[in-house]
Amino acid sequence: MTRRRTLTALAAYAALAALALTWAWATIWPAGGSLWRHPRPWLALTPERSLVVSLGGGVALALLVVLASRVLVRRARWARRLHLGFRGLLGELSDGQVLAFALASGLVEELVFRGALQPLLGWVPTALAFGLIHVGPDRRFVPWTISAVVVGLLLGGLYELTGHLAGCVLAHVLVNFVNLRHIRAEDLGARELPQPRAPSLVGDRTRATRR
Repeated sequence: MTRRRTLTALAAYAALAALALTWAWATIWPAGGSLWRHPRPWLALTPERSLVVSLGGGVALALLVVLASRVLVRRARWARRLHLGFRGLLGELSDGQVLAFALASGLVEELVFRGALQPLLGWVPTALAFGLIHVGPDRRFVPWTISAVVVGLLLGGLYELTGHLAGCVLAHVLVNFVNLRHIRAEDLGARELPQPRAPSLVGDRTRATRR
């Protein structure tokens, strides 16, 4: 990916972050609320325990999503096509670009969707809206949209449960960082190409048999 496209993507995330902060300044902060704390969590935890449980749940959720991604890429054709689609779309990513995208997407998308929108719209509608921003350029990316809704439900459930956004941000950053590195490293298209046969010292047995 070129430097210009990287800067454009990061600028878009900065604009989203500005919208979330503006929303918080206009509606949430005057009422004593926070983008990082759900106003009505399912569990009645102290702020310290809420943070610890949220971070622990975030790590567990990230492991679940990453492992599921690996299994699907190995076993499902649509997942391999999606992997190759992302390789073609993203191009060569440097370590700095992978880290920047993971941090920007994980932090900003969680502030916008879980922090700002979920208390307003609700758990399920927010997950559906989260899926709508994960739409690719062709049909190969439809599973990405569906999986974004599922992951959005999981992240939203963690936020509703613990009342703290930190675990959602951590999970989102970890998943994007690990999966982007995997997409960059694994060229499934090259792996699936037929490999040339090594020359035999005794000749081609098939031809010898036919003769």
